[in-house]
Amino acid sequence: MPRRPSAVLLLLLAAVPPLAAAQNPKTSRPGKESRDVTLLPNGWRISPAGRHITVGDLPLAMAESPDGRTLVISNDGYSKPTLTLVDLKTLNVAQKVDVANTWLGVAWHPDGKRLYLSGGGANTVEEFQLTAKGLEAGRSIKLEKPTEASFVGGLAISPDGSRLFAVHALGQLLSQVDLGTGEVVKKVELPAEGYTALLTPDGKTLLVSLWGGAKVLLFDAATLAPQGEIAVGEHPNAMALSPDGGRLFVACANTNEVWVADLASRTARERISIALDLAVPPGSTPNGLGLSSYGCSLLVADADNNTVA
Repeated sequence: MPRRPSAVLLLLLAAVPPLAAAQNPKTSRPGKESRDVTLLPNGWRISPAGRHITVGDLPLAMAESPDGRTLVISNDGYSKPTLTLVDLKTLNVAQKVDVANTWLGVAWHPDGKRLYLSGGGANTVEEFQLTAKGLEAGRSIKLEKPTEASFVGGLAISPDGSRLFAVHALGQLLSQVDLGTGEVVKKVELPAEGYTALLTPDGKTLLVSLWGGAKVLLFDAATLAPQGEIAVGEHPNAMALSPDGGRLFVACANTNEVWVADLASRTARERISIALDLAVPPGSTPNGLGLSSYGCSLLVADADNNTVA
């Protein structure tokens, strides 16, 4: 009499394939999964929106030329630092320029013929001339003798083009340079690490975001005399002013928020959350701002969300 397998044995055999599959789960490695989808190390998937322009490694800052024709991007990653010039009419890369040192700071002279770049650890500001051939290296302005604590970050230039302001991110220093002579004419010590600088439209007040101090400092642009401060969130970095110069927008990287301050009263009046969910802890890392010409739309780059809000 033939023996039949028991129902229990059949159930066990049926369970073997799923069990084996569970022991050898399918794995996905970070990287490009398809033409439009990339898997990140944190398990998120992103897909591009709009048109993408390939630039360099770790683009930290952009500056549009006064005539609106050219965009310069400072690429400050592990690879050799570069500048990328983009033709804003065609959205094509017009030029790539190798530079020795840079970090964050990039600013056009009001005449549109000169560009200034922070020299990072070299403690310099590099000047470039815009010619028919593109950007060409000019003079190198030495701010201080390079030390382990020296690191030049954000730059700002006065509306008349006579003065340049450089924030030393690690040296806790603010320098004013006479662009006619290329000499440092004034220096002010900062109470904590600074990030970048911004001038009000009338050129009379200089704003400095205090990366390590959760505040924005105000200075008289001519004398660098202190004019007060505005308390904001942790790690204030990028700043933008409303077209009338009355409101200041400050990206605070450790708060998931952009703080909005009234310059007349020197107080923050509003906090705009850019988190994916209001309940999540800090981690969106807002570190770039763009305000429309009419002041109606604010764009925020969120470094760790890989989004633009």
